[in-house]
Amino acid sequence: MKGGNVSDCADQPSGTPGTMPVPAAPRAIRFRGQDTLSLRQLDELNQVPKGTTFRRFKARRAGLVEGRDFFRLDAGEHSALLASLREEGLIYPSSVHVVLLTEPGYRRL
Repeated sequence: MKGGNVSDCADQPSGTPGTMPVPAAPRAIRFRGQDTLSLRQLDELNQVPKGTTFRRFKARRAGLVEGRDFFRLDAGEHSALLASLREEGLIYPSSVHVVLLTEPGYRRL
């Protein structure tokens, strides 16, 4: 998955005056046979403030299909996985329920 906001400086070498370094591609979270990214990972990839991707997700939610475009991980059902993702810094520490976006879902945002 690629971030839309970083492509403007992707062809410039890191450290060039006046440019921001391009963040490394985040490690995908494999869930139900699909590569996904958390909202935190997407905020960081696109270098936007915390919650930006969540607000975009909420605004586009009606056009997204759960199980194809995203997965919602309920805290009660997926507590061990969420604890692991939290420990690895892949989700925000304050996250209770988590949304993982697939590449098609990310493209629809």
